[in-house]
Amino acid sequence: MQIEYNYGLVLKLQSAPTWVLPEGLDPIAKSHVTLIGGKALKAHKEAMKSNADKLTMDNWPNLEVTFGATGTATREDYDGTGETRITHFIEVSNQDTLRDIVEEICDMVGIKNPEPDRFFHLSLANNFGGNPFKSVGDITVADIE
Repeated sequence: MQIEYNYGLVLKLQSAPTWVLPEGLDPIAKSHVTLIGGKALKAHKEAMKSNADKLTMDNWPNLEVTFGATGTATREDYDGTGETRITHFIEVSNQDTLRDIVEEICDMVGIKNPEPDRFFHLSLANNFGGNPFKSVGDITVADIE
């Protein structure tokens, strides 16, 4: 696993759980869990960039990400784009563990967590050829089947 800051802050995983995907959706090849979304971090870009080198898994050497239920999120006119986005996902079952890590990260870089109620999940497939940037980003517990 690796923490990476680019536009958002993500936890890159070595692999995704094996799952039967719904028909019509394409698998997302690169597995990651978004810790803080890019829009939420936009105001903190400089703090994140100047502290990104501190954000290594050495801080959390025993982290295990565990998974629970699956769901499929559908959003019409996603972010005003006119697109219908469909994403099949699996929830992270140890939400509190990731929430604690995000709080620690925010403390390390000197910001307040901009998404304290984020629902952590792993997107497995979507209806945009598996493009991870075209997945539904605002998945909640209500999207679980």
